[in-house]
Amino acid sequence: MPVQTEMVAVWSACGVTAGILVVLIGFGWFKYKTRRNRRMLARASKAMIEYFRKTGVEVAVDCVTLQDNHRLTAFVESEPMKQFRLSHIIEIALQEHVHKTWGLKLDKVYWRFPIKVAARTTTTAPGVQTTIAKKIEGADDYINEGLVNYRDLPKFEATEIPWEKFEEVTKE
Repeated sequence: MPVQTEMVAVWSACGVTAGILVVLIGFGWFKYKTRRNRRMLARASKAMIEYFRKTGVEVAVDCVTLQDNHRLTAFVESEPMKQFRLSHIIEIALQEHVHKTWGLKLDKVYWRFPIKVAARTTTTAPGVQTTIAKKIEGADDYINEGLVNYRDLPKFEATEIPWEKFEEVTKE
């Protein structure tokens, strides 16, 4: 009987060792895939930043993988510019550039154009504030065109009138 006990001990030790080995291999594989994914995202972001830098535009790019580690989603942030009006065409060229450079598939591109606040607030009457847009220095003409239109919008003013005047106007 002592031989059987020794065999059970040997086999259980082998089982524990195999289990530990499987866990270590799984953990190593997970770390490898995570590092590989991070490198892939960094390469794609760098390729997109270089693509825009060639045209003289500074952008911030962040990439994620949402489905199967080969389809990327990019988030591009830039100042509002007239040349990005047709961003869907730029998106196609960007997809081709990333595919040619690294062999990665850029699935979606989301654009963000934060607007710098360059408006000053003035008080025209007690409790009434008016926002006046002024031209942003160093900005693209596209954003300044929008600010000009914003500045020319009619401003509304509310005042109190006597009740008799209100009834007179509503009867007409």
